[in-house]
Amino acid sequence: MSQPLRVVLASLLLVVAVVGLATVADQITMTYFLPPGEGGMATEHVALFGPAIAGTVGAAVAVAALVVHLLVVIRRRTPGWVWIAATVCALLAVGAPVIVSMSDRPAF
Repeated sequence: MSQPLRVVLASLLLVVAVVGLATVADQITMTYFLPPGEGGMATEHVALFGPAIAGTVGAAVAVAALVVHLLVVIRRRTPGWVWIAATVCALLAVGAPVIVSMSDRPAF
């Protein structure tokens, strides 16, 4: 495989992982409203969703690994197992938002 093709494939894996990271990071906050109080106004509250925080950390680690992979691919040819590991990292970064979105949210 030529070097430009390797760089494009490594960049594509990185872009896929970054999209997964952005998607899971978007699920961290949950906004809810408490019923109206004495003043007659409902109050807005923001809570953090724990599984989304864990998924964001995992996806960020995968993105960091893929940045290193891209830098190594730019410099030299890598063995096949490195490409398999990079693909697994990209799949983990994409799988994190799917798993977080299927998690049960707390009821307020």
